[in-house]
Amino acid sequence: MKSIKFYLLAVAILTVSGCTLNKKLFVEHDYSYDTNFKTYSSYAFLECERDTGNICTEVYNAIHRQMQARGYKLTLNKPTLLVNYGIFYDNLRYQGYTQPVIKAWTETEDDSYKYEPVKYALDKGTLIISLIDAESDQVVWRGYASGIFRQQNNTAQYYKSVVRTIFDQYPLFAEGYEPSRKDQTGSR
Repeated sequence: MKSIKFYLLAVAILTVSGCTLNKKLFVEHDYSYDTNFKTYSSYAFLECERDTGNICTEVYNAIHRQMQARGYKLTLNKPTLLVNYGIFYDNLRYQGYTQPVIKAWTETEDDSYKYEPVKYALDKGTLIISLIDAESDQVVWRGYASGIFRQQNNTAQYYKSVVRTIFDQYPLFAEGYEPSRKDQTGSR
């Protein structure tokens, strides 16, 4: 029941918990407590939800680099995760959740944690990245950055840094992947 509730909420709203790239960019994430993140090893992409020029291609490439840096393998044959991403141009209102840092939670998987609702008003220009369990079709993690169009420098390097900042909220590695010291220190 908890996972159904989370899935329905995740489809309708973004869920969150915090960090910032700079003073103009708001970055958050949320995840499902019903997920064993240690079992994922591969991924495939779903199409960008709103393609505008090269932004989706730049974001795709940046996400691909982040997933590879975490040891996930891109495959079209039975991936364990599906990656969905979209760009929203209008202001958004979302109910999210205050949660423990995902790395700390995955080490304990404490069932006593509850979803603590928080309401957010997101500015124009929000990039949303969702990781979906390929078997259950449930969103297991969602990260996003709001205000991505405020920067004058909307280049491939800029979108790469936005995606990297979102993925800083997902410090987990693929099943069986042994990260090197370099991987753990944030080199990407």
